[in-house]
Amino acid sequence: MPHHLALFVLTTALVLVVPGPDFVLVTRVAMLRGRRAGFAAAAGIVAGLAGYTALAALGVTVVIAASDTALTILRGAGAAYLVWLGASALVALWRARDEPGPHDHGGGSVPSGTPFLQGVLTNGLNPKALVFFLTFLPQFVTPGVPAGPQTLLLGGIVVALAVTWWLGYVLAIERVSRVLRRRRVRRGVDAATGTTLTAFGVVLLLSN
Repeated sequence: MPHHLALFVLTTALVLVVPGPDFVLVTRVAMLRGRRAGFAAAAGIVAGLAGYTALAALGVTVVIAASDTALTILRGAGAAYLVWLGASALVALWRARDEPGPHDHGGGSVPSGTPFLQGVLTNGLNPKALVFFLTFLPQFVTPGVPAGPQTLLLGGIVVALAVTWWLGYVLAIERVSRVLRRRRVRRGVDAATGTTLTAFGVVLLLSN
């Protein structure tokens, strides 16, 4: 049984709710495309976490982390994808700037692509997720006991916490969807998320 389990759960919950690329993606998708799309994007993120859990249990994450080339490729791909998402949002917003909007709830750009795949890529290409499973999670593995089953248990807890968090968050967005779907609010959020995703990508690309 992993040790300090309560501390692991509390810390992981805090890590999950801190805004990052996943948070920005789910917010934008849920606001512009509705609850179902928001759940799909969240499911993609959870799938990414489950994938990292499996890789960590098999020891593959250690191999990736030991290769500077693999880390560089992962960082570059993740950065490029985030910049692409952010730039796409900003370009769509710019193109829609002069569209007629007789109603306050019209306008705004709708993110294209499959929300689930966007979630998988946003999470899977984020080196911070790899670092979490490589450096943070192993600290709670009890020495002298097979690490694989413990890693699967801890990863399962991460996935369960992520499901709980995203379920509640998407439902919360739906409660205020009437306000969020107003033309000015949608464009403001679109501009903010596009800029933020682009910034995340640039920072990731320049990080060591």
